[in-house]
Amino acid sequence: MENKIKIEKGFIETTEDLVLRLLMKYYSSSACQIDAFTKEKMKGLIKRTISQEVEYLTEHPEVYFGIYGDNHLKN
Repeated sequence: MENKIKIEKGFIETTEDLVLRLLMKYYSSSACQIDAFTKEKMKGLIKRTISQEVEYLTEHPEVYFGIYGDNHLKN
């Protein structure tokens, strides 16, 4: 189970990194019309959501994998 948790945590953290990098890229584009306050609020929401997902994974791994499955761990 520990290895499954480690793999899933890595996936979640990689996803967070990608989403935040894409968000930062969008923020720096000329198409972005979002104010600085909203940018920070969005960034905070993403970080909190990911943090809560990792917390749920580590505290309740059986339930987590029961809900999300673990077929992707076989790739």
